[in-house]
Amino acid sequence: MKLKKIIPFCFLFFIGTLALPQPSLAGEKIEVIPIIQSSKGLSGKNFNYLEGKPELRLLKVKIPVGLKTPIHTHPSPMLIHVTRGRLKHVRGEEINFFRAGDAFIESNNGSAHYVKNVGKKPAILHVGVVSVVGIPTAINK
Repeated sequence: MKLKKIIPFCFLFFIGTLALPQPSLAGEKIEVIPIIQSSKGLSGKNFNYLEGKPELRLLKVKIPVGLKTPIHTHPSPMLIHVTRGRLKHVRGEEINFFRAGDAFIESNNGSAHYVKNVGKKPAILHVGVVSVVGIPTAINK
């Protein structure tokens, strides 16, 4: 008989603890940390948006150690964030180096260039492309 009285009490106690305030993350806040912002690409040239049906792309690009991309241009502006590795970016006589944490912008008005992984591990880039449907991300020269 006592068990019948204890079970409802235990149930009410358990349910009551669910209503108690939970530990707070009051000290935690959402942070927005700007990485890069510009109206010009790495080449110093302005970029422009294309006409057509808009399309956003987010690409993860892996470049093995020692490999380089073909010489290419971009018909759409893009944001590049290096998340791992070390890169050499070559556009004619202009050479830039990037490492994990760096970001840069490619203008769709920039000239042909290539990127080479000069680090000791595969490079990983996250690339955001502001394009239109049907336009390629890169055009090899």
